Amino acid sequence: MKRLLTKGFETAGSAGVFLTLLLLGLYQGLQQTVLSLNLVWLSFEIVWMDAVATSIVFIGFVALSGGLLLREVWTPATNVSSRDDGPQLTAIIPVYRDGAVLHRSVESLKRANYENLEIVIACEPDDKETLAVAHELAGGAVSVIESRYPGSKSGAIQTAVEASIADSFAVFDADEIVDEDFLSAGMGALVDGGYDVFQGRRIPEPTGFVEALAYCERVMFHASYKIVEPSGFYNCRSSSTLFSREAFETVGGFDDLLTEDLAFAHKCFRHGLDVRQARNYTNVMEAPHTLADFWGQRKRWRIGQVEVLDATLRGRLTDGPLHRRVLSLGRMVTSLGGSIFTVVILSKWSLLVLTDAELFYLLPIVAVAVLAMGVGLADSRSGSIDSVVPITLCAPLVYPVFGLLSIKSILEYTVSWDGTWYHVEKTGS
Repeated sequence: MKRLLTKGFETAGSAGVFLTLLLLGLYQGLQQTVLSLNLVWLSFEIVWMDAVATSIVFIGFVALSGGLLLREVWTPATNVSSRDDGPQLTAIIPVYRDGAVLHRSVESLKRANYENLEIVIACEPDDKETLAVAHELAGGAVSVIESRYPGSKSGAIQTAVEASIADSFAVFDADEIVDEDFLSAGMGALVDGGYDVFQGRRIPEPTGFVEALAYCERVMFHASYKIVEPSGFYNCRSSSTLFSREAFETVGGFDDLLTEDLAFAHKCFRHGLDVRQARNYTNVMEAPHTLADFWGQRKRWRIGQVEVLDATLRGRLTDGPLHRRVLSLGRMVTSLGGSIFTVVILSKWSLLVLTDAELFYLLPIVAVAVLAMGVGLADSRSGSIDSVVPITLCAPLVYPVFGLLSIKSILEYTVSWDGTWYHVEKTGS
């Protein structure tokens, strides 16, 4: 009964906040700005609604951030010093209930062009099914280890790092298909380039409508990341990532949080580590196949964002110099706030249709579709995906999800979240 009441409160609260933001958007969108020009021989006024100005600003944002992203993904994947041999590299695959997809990462890593490589599958002790699959895949450079700190991805990574003698590590999810040259590029960045962390790009396979929606969502987020990267903040993750032992120890490894990778990115920034972000080095992952899985996975990530912000405000994640801590906190707040503000933007756009200003309504949709199509063409050219048509059609549907997800996640984290997380079922197909 208590759980039903809690869920009812969450639903009502989310709907109330969502409606309030919609009304705020409508009110703001109707406001008019008047520009008067009076000359000796001519006098006229230009009047436009706030909704039109918002549309123009949004198009500018997409053009700038999307242009930066397109430039990066279209850059030939030869702009990082690459090496096929050198110091030992330990590739870690933390797994939980991933038996159906584990072969994807293991088999692709076996084909990697980097020679001095060991592959460690880090399993949860009670996950017997995945353990059985891992042992079937073991042999040669592939070994299996059970986490000494069960219950989290961070614990599995920590176990593998402690057990290895290597000074360089890579982390991948079980369902990733790793490009053959990815590790060579990463080790070139770490060993020859002197970077602490190398971060590539990981894309969902857009094999259907939901999968294309997941792909587009990643495109929009990567574009938004480009805007903050001049500040030195990079979204280095716990997948498609290489890092040195020194960097890992400097930041204290990954934290036992729902989005341990987000906390890791903020700690790397606060400690001033050198991160080489290279989105033209791309790996492929399996996307959610149902709307329920898409929603559940994305909500899990948003709840993780709220958890990292809460941990920071409570003093758990406050290392580093003051100015970097302030910038880090600002990044967390603006990321969540920006997602929520999309509700206001969408509300303003609805006015453009009602007031016969469809052009200013359609141009942002076209801008988003063109951005997704451009990134999709780059991935299609490299062989990572097959078709850009579903991507182009699905891209405009992404933004309506952002605000509602963030509102729901904040309320759920505050009211009822008990630490459990949504697990997406993947087939390995």
